Amino acid sequence: VGQLRAPIVALIHHPLALENGLDPDRAKELYDSERANLAHAAQVIVPSPHTASLLVSDYDVPQTCIHIARPGTDRPTQQRHPVDPPLIISVGIQLPRKGHDVFLRALGLITDLNWQAKIVGAPLDAAYAQQLEDLRQSLGLADQVTLPGQIDRDTLSMFFGQASLFALATRFEGYGIVFDEALVHGLPIVSCAAGAVPDTVPPDAGLLVPPAAPDAFADALRQILNNRGTHQSLATAAQRAGNALPGWHDTAAIAAAALNATKVRKP
Repeated sequence: VGQLRAPIVALIHHPLALENGLDPDRAKELYDSERANLAHAAQVIVPSPHTASLLVSDYDVPQTCIHIARPGTDRPTQQRHPVDPPLIISVGIQLPRKGHDVFLRALGLITDLNWQAKIVGAPLDAAYAQQLEDLRQSLGLADQVTLPGQIDRDTLSMFFGQASLFALATRFEGYGIVFDEALVHGLPIVSCAAGAVPDTVPPDAGLLVPPAAPDAFADALRQILNNRGTHQSLATAAQRAGNALPGWHDTAAIAAAALNATKVRKP
């Protein structure tokens, strides 16, 4: 790195050392590597205030070098058509950090209600993906819950349009673009007060519970599914927040400012 003449601009979604399930030695290795590399960055672009604060407090990145560029959000191109029974959609790769196991356990506590659920996301961790399938079967959720895996953008848009509720029992997020996708579709959100989620999900658009708490997650789902007024209030706030989200041109402008702030060193 020290031999590079061009200034370095780092793009950090969230520190790799914070991924769930890492061996302590591997987590330390990632932390030391990222911290050392960030010391060479002239500017750093992050998606959220939470990630910015982590880099300042834990990685010694100067606040003056950090640019917060909230990801842009594409607007839906089709009208929503919620299905019956109500569809709960969850979107996230199949890794322990995304908490799909917590979500499944929560769903197992509300089988007395009428609903269906889809957990969308690539099975990047084969062992965890098998754990989820085993859990789906053991909880008796095979008829109500499907795991379509990785799908194309058009199919995902269709699922969002059919849904009545978005849920992600995440253990940590450096940002969480899927929350913005839920907001622009006017969906109430149930998630966890973890990482950047409280910064991303407006308090009047969703219910946040502690991470790794299936009982609390189930209670939040039940509250929205059982109460039409609560659902409508959250949905209205979600749509309002979604309408106010930045587009990709706004994100690009902030990234351009970070690039313009660098100074190329002369040989």
